[in-house]
Amino acid sequence: MNRRAILEKKKEKRVKAALGREDISDILKEFYKESLEPKFNQIDHRFEQVDARFDQVDARFEQVDARFEQVDARFEQVDARFDQIDHRLDQHDARFERIEKKLEEHDDKFRDLFKHFDEIYKRFERLETEYYAISSAIDRMEKNLERIEKKQDIESSRREFLEKEVLDLKGKVQVLQTRIEEVENRLKEVT
Repeated sequence: MNRRAILEKKKEKRVKAALGREDISDILKEFYKESLEPKFNQIDHRFEQVDARFDQVDARFEQVDARFEQVDARFEQVDARFDQIDHRLDQHDARFERIEKKLEEHDDKFRDLFKHFDEIYKRFERLETEYYAISSAIDRMEKNLERIEKKQDIESSRREFLEKEVLDLKGKVQVLQTRIEEVENRLKEVT
């Protein structure tokens, strides 16, 4: 220890010895009022502010907690809806499986129908070929009939002409025969 520290300790001992308990108590009270009490008041004030802020934070946390409870309730509703949707999707899956089976059955039936249609188309092609053959044969027959009709028209006009001629000749022959008979009758009379 150095000298100064030793001197200060001796001074303190003298001051302590000179001061009594009451003096020390008064000094401490005065020190408390002047130095510590304002600082404690400031600290108390700050703690009150911090407490108010904590109260606000607690209120906000309570609001957030209430919101979380609402969100939790909504999630439970959504979860229930998802369960309903999942159940419906299971039902739809079963329906789709039944529909797929029916579609496969229909596909088989359509394949059979397409085979039948192919056969029908082949028959139609044959019938169409025969139709064209028959149609061209009918065209040829109609042309032949037209030629025959023209020939018949020509022949019937000839026949009519000949019939008129024959009738005319018959008429002339009749006239001649009556003349011959007249001539014969005259000859008979003359003889």
